[in-house]
Amino acid sequence: MKKFTLFLFIICLFILPSNAIIFAEESEDYIGGFDETPKPFRIGDRSFEVGINAGFSVSNDFLSFDKIFQEKLVINLDDLRKGFKINFGMDATPFYLKFSPAHKKWGFGLFIGVDAVGAIDLHGDMLSFNKTSKSESDLGAAVFALAGIDTFFHIQKFKVKVNPTVFYPVAYIKRDAFSYKYINSDEGTQLAIGYDFRLYTGFARSELSSLIPDEFNLTASPGVDISLGVEFPLAKELGISKLLPFLDFDVGLDFKSIPIVSSTVRDYARYTGTIGIDEPIDLTGGNFDLDNFFSTSDSVGKGEEKAYRPFKMVIWANWRPFGSEFLTLTPIVGFAISPQYNVQPESLELGIKARLSLANLLILTVGICQEDRVWKNNADLALNFRAFEFNIGVNLQSSDFLKSWGSGIGLNAGLKFGW
Repeated sequence: MKKFTLFLFIICLFILPSNAIIFAEESEDYIGGFDETPKPFRIGDRSFEVGINAGFSVSNDFLSFDKIFQEKLVINLDDLRKGFKINFGMDATPFYLKFSPAHKKWGFGLFIGVDAVGAIDLHGDMLSFNKTSKSESDLGAAVFALAGIDTFFHIQKFKVKVNPTVFYPVAYIKRDAFSYKYINSDEGTQLAIGYDFRLYTGFARSELSSLIPDEFNLTASPGVDISLGVEFPLAKELGISKLLPFLDFDVGLDFKSIPIVSSTVRDYARYTGTIGIDEPIDLTGGNFDLDNFFSTSDSVGKGEEKAYRPFKMVIWANWRPFGSEFLTLTPIVGFAISPQYNVQPESLELGIKARLSLANLLILTVGICQEDRVWKNNADLALNFRAFEFNIGVNLQSSDFLKSWGSGIGLNAGLKFGW
């Protein structure tokens, strides 16, 4: 009981000073007087904050949780005809800071972080041994170290966001990694699965076995991209929200990771191999040699590969059906271009999110969105005491919408401090 009382007392120390400041800030009118009308309680926004956050995710479109955790694993081989996709991602921001004056007309921030994304997309022909002259599977991945500036300012009624970022490629894969051929002819059967891809790194390696060499020499060139965004209170400026308060909405357009200067990676490890023989097999003629059925070759080398971060363009709206921040619905639609994936670099970005804010103290965000080629059903919770804020989130995900409710998982968490 004493611990619980102490916990409530500490919370009051954070909340009550914030409440007094909020009343003073929100009751002050444009001529410097004060409106004595009581205002709803709300935790004030921080003018300055520092924080950290991190998250990871992994998913597939074949095995769901209910199959994995059964006593006996049952696999429907017919599902392999559709292919098999694995997606994974990771991001971490060990440090960021933001500053925005009380009037919120402009803001400035700095951040450093790490961002990783990747996918393996195996074609159904290869997994089910269908007859085909050629099919390709895809393997793509990238790990970038980041440092950037996060700013916003207003031009008339438009809020403009500018985010230049310097990125360094730590690891980068951009190859059509797997090919498959299965043909029956009068001359014999051709059956071969081959792979050929290069794992580029931002540092030199003299031997394939040395993932991190003794002498850590950075050999890649960093790149620069910029993210731009604009927001506009459309309903307010058209007078719609004044006549119909439930139609209070803003609109926005974001361009993320517009390439300015490409980064270049120069050191790679090349992995090649073949399972099968890429020529007709004639068992009676004696041209089949089991030693040649499996062949592999690994090496290190030098070359040049341009590396970019995925580009996105997203259109969105923030609709407040109650005319306040209590509930905000955000539909989004757009597209992404990811150079890591050769077979299909383009993908859609779409979905809807709902944000429920109780006095800016308890904030719950749920959504169903397709982001980075994956359907994500997310729930994020934030507890904001102004002096500090704790965020935690979880999502179920998969590249297949129907399987996104139990074929993958993502977790994220963050802390913010300031005033």
